[in-house]
Amino acid sequence: MRKTATEIVKKLQDNGYEAYFAGGAVRDLLLRKEPKDIDIATSAPPEQIEKIFSKTTPVGRRFGIITVILNDEAFEVATFRSESDYKDNRRPSKITFSSAKEDAIRRDFTINGLFLNPTNNQIIDYVGGQEDIKKKTIRFIGSAKERIEEDHLRLVRAIRLKTTLGFQYAPETFEAVRNCASLIKEVSAERIRDELNLILKSPNRHQGFIELSESNLLKFIIPKLDEMKGVPQPDVFHKEGDVFVHTYLALKSLPDDSPSYLAWAVMLHDIAKPKTLIKEKRIIFHDHAQESAKLAREILGRLKFPKFETYDICWLIENHMRIADIEKMRPNKALEFVLDPKFSDLIKLAEADAKGTYPIRDEFVANLKKYVERATKFKENKQHLKEIRILTGDDLIKIGIEPGERFKKILDEIDSMKVEGKLKTKEEAIAYITKKLKDEN
Repeated sequence: MRKTATEIVKKLQDNGYEAYFAGGAVRDLLLRKEPKDIDIATSAPPEQIEKIFSKTTPVGRRFGIITVILNDEAFEVATFRSESDYKDNRRPSKITFSSAKEDAIRRDFTINGLFLNPTNNQIIDYVGGQEDIKKKTIRFIGSAKERIEEDHLRLVRAIRLKTTLGFQYAPETFEAVRNCASLIKEVSAERIRDELNLILKSPNRHQGFIELSESNLLKFIIPKLDEMKGVPQPDVFHKEGDVFVHTYLALKSLPDDSPSYLAWAVMLHDIAKPKTLIKEKRIIFHDHAQESAKLAREILGRLKFPKFETYDICWLIENHMRIADIEKMRPNKALEFVLDPKFSDLIKLAEADAKGTYPIRDEFVANLKKYVERATKFKENKQHLKEIRILTGDDLIKIGIEPGERFKKILDEIDSMKVEGKLKTKEEAIAYITKKLKDEN
């Protein structure tokens, strides 16, 4: 990717124009990270970019952005520009082609305002971005308030950058985010969702959760999460604190590489506890898993999540308490439960839930490991059930049992006892049924 992007830059330069790598790609390269994509900024106007390259797409032409396709790879090539009149709190209504310096100044954060000439590895820095990268600092370019007013999504983007990069805020950055937090209400749900997904995909997701709360953004984005603060839990199981603290610790307990949908399930798994809290002789939360799934469905719907992802997240939330009862289920029922493709994620949620307590419920966590082993055994047994089945319908007919509802129940019972290891042969199964029928009569 970098080789092809450099080829594009060199071709623009050979035609007499300035051209550089721009924005986040430069930041990532300075942090010795492989950029996911590379944007290119140039002094060449859009019509010249289209003349220089044989294969282009004018997707963002009105903003001075042309997609150049080279070596089967696509790169956004943007003409240096300044912007003004942000009437929809996102896109400028006025675009003026300008210089590299003016283009840098109109960007959001100093660490995103750098240029790199890949032909000689020269950094062009008009905004102090290199120093802020060294100091690991998130700082708006120029006036923080003005940058936020131009695009309100920058409120959440500040949290996302701090979370994913492990940086700190410049004092004025966080102050501006807190003071302007209510503006996030004017941003589209899809854009907020995408930023939150990046936060929750990060190993520092638990820190992002705290940052969203302390910045006051959480109470405007997902107020039900903020309402978990101060909600007590049974002291015998939850000495760590209220529901909010428990959720923070559960997020922290997730494996670093957890997908965002699993982090969403963990973050929302107890969201209905404030609503379902009953204080009598002891603290209980009546049907909180089911109610949390309902609330989660509303929240995810408002954030425009795809239906399949909403279903998976809510299934995990609704079943996160049920997993503790797996030992009480009939083997066939337990088998059906653990065979669900989402069961492995449910184990991870339940383990994070258990580790998010103080003291950690070591015994429960150990039992979860046993559930995983049992699930594996069940899956193997289910896959080979036809081969290992010790009794068939024909065998029942020979015994004198007529086909019907009871017929199926007996076969299910025998299958379950086979899975449990209580019956091993056809002879044992026939003897068991014969005795059972005799006892009933």
